[in-house]
Amino acid sequence: MPMTREEIDTFLAEARLCALATVDERGRPRVRPLWYLWRDGAFWFTTRLEARHTGRDLAVSPRVAVSVASEERPYRAVVAHGHPEVVGKNEELLLAISTRYGQAQGRTWTTQVMEEPDRVVLRMTPQTLISWDYGRDD
Repeated sequence: MPMTREEIDTFLAEARLCALATVDERGRPRVRPLWYLWRDGAFWFTTRLEARHTGRDLAVSPRVAVSVASEERPYRAVVAHGHPEVVGKNEELLLAISTRYGQAQGRTWTTQVMEEPDRVVLRMTPQTLISWDYGRDD
């Protein structure tokens, strides 16, 4: 029932939301839905370090979990763990992420968020990657 690397790449190329989980200073999990891009074996996310508490969470505990799941049957999902790297605010990467979810809307959104002082791109190469496809007969 696990997916092959090619199946994972195809699945993650679809425009879905991911759930990014961090741990706050009290040890409580914090999950946020994010847009993402899967490129060259890494997740690329965009978030706000201060407004979304991501920066504080990563300072306390730099390890994150990511979940991407289908909402239709047969259910498929990818779960990954790793340490994200803060790439910074990069308009080209923000456009690559946002336009996956609609060309016009993504361009408008990117123009707006370039004004946010704490907007960043994160890159996370999974240290662990688990997948399943309940449509397979394995």
